[in-house]
Amino acid sequence: MSDWRQRLESAKRLSTCRLTTCGRRTGRPHIVTIWFAIGEDGRVYLATLRMGRDWPKNVLANPEVTLTLGELRLRGQARLLTDERQRARVDSLIAGKYWGARIAGWLGFKPQGAFELRVDGEAA
Repeated sequence: MSDWRQRLESAKRLSTCRLTTCGRRTGRPHIVTIWFAIGEDGRVYLATLRMGRDWPKNVLANPEVTLTLGELRLRGQARLLTDERQRARVDSLIAGKYWGARIAGWLGFKPQGAFELRVDGEAA
């Protein structure tokens, strides 16, 4: 197992991550702090209640992203999940990790979009 994969496993306990996308209009880095989940398979998942936010729009325009989890910086491609089973799994992971997401689900609010990060490796 590579060093970044071991460090990713320990990052599960973190509450937020920083996602850097490329601005679809400006081409400049766009950084947001968001919730995330790491599946048992070691895959990183992101979700949003609103696909109209800048970061999902940026990802759809250019899937190359950098994810910062504490001291670990990973680069990869974020892919919108369209399969309902995969989406439900991500919703469950996020709700299992965050009380706010669980309560939102009880109130009928579900993420409009879910993404899987395919990691290329550690960012320089």
